[in-house]
Amino acid sequence: MLTGDEPGAKPSTLLERAGDKASGIGQIGQGNPRLRLALQWGLAGLIFAFLVFFVIKQWNSIPDDFEWQFSPGWLVVGALGVTGFYVVQGELWRQVVHALGEAHLRGRPSRALWGKSLLARYVPTNALMVVGRMVMAEREGVPKRVTLASIAYELVLGFGTAVMVGAYFVIQLPDLEDQPGRYAVLILIPLVLVLLHPRVFAPLANFGLRKLGREPLPQVLSFGQVLKFSAGYIGGWAVIGLGVYAFTRALTPLPASDFPYVAAAYPVAFCVAVLTFVVPSGLGTRDVALAIAISAVLDDTVATAIAVGFRIFQTVIELLYVGFVVWLNRRAETEI
Repeated sequence: MLTGDEPGAKPSTLLERAGDKASGIGQIGQGNPRLRLALQWGLAGLIFAFLVFFVIKQWNSIPDDFEWQFSPGWLVVGALGVTGFYVVQGELWRQVVHALGEAHLRGRPSRALWGKSLLARYVPTNALMVVGRMVMAEREGVPKRVTLASIAYELVLGFGTAVMVGAYFVIQLPDLEDQPGRYAVLILIPLVLVLLHPRVFAPLANFGLRKLGREPLPQVLSFGQVLKFSAGYIGGWAVIGLGVYAFTRALTPLPASDFPYVAAAYPVAFCVAVLTFVVPSGLGTRDVALAIAISAVLDDTVATAIAVGFRIFQTVIELLYVGFVVWLNRRAETEI
């Protein structure tokens, strides 16, 4: 009897059929340039439509009674913080791919494909981001299963380190100041590291790949590499935390003593967005979580305006970053 792993076998389960369909997406339109072009422009139009809807919805959520105050210097620092976050995240993903045995993936193409896949997050369920990155990375010689594993590491490392940073946020909550039990949240840190240990992560990842009818991982990250990448992702959260604080200072007075709290609020909001992954790019959920988090040190109206304003600000920076890295990659390709 043929199984899904043997040549000529037909996928036997729903997950295997889904994996088989996903693995063939990159071949759609081959031999038919017009169809391939129509599909590319269709996807681009779909992403753009959701992005426009996203920005309009966020703008309409800003409270009418918020009095804007602009401090250009702090706004520049905020922009640098957000840009630095994307630079760090993109490079960490490339280094994860290298650590998984695909060291030939070059810098400019990797930044371009990682950036373009970000825009697909604005389409509901975020599935297009995963599939799109797998297809684009395969064109650079990275097997789909390696890209899928790298995305899994990216998600778990990002979420896990956000939980670690969020533990500090919980401990510092004013309402819990007199509660010794708040330190119990620190148990999440070793739990995250245990999940990322190769003896735990590898069986889980290979189980998922088998259910999708795919081959097991060629290799996994060592625990030493996991610790190194965890430190890198924590650094990324610190960078965008600076961006959130600077953006807030650009619009309203805020003492420097509130910096650690405001900076740690963003990873907490990210965790909420991950847990509501079916919502495009955490639309609304991440902003509400950020507003609630920073409302401990700001008025509710101000916190809501800051959270919504920062999301629009971050989206603009993201688009500029993606446009820049894609332009750099195309320029490099034309010079070859």
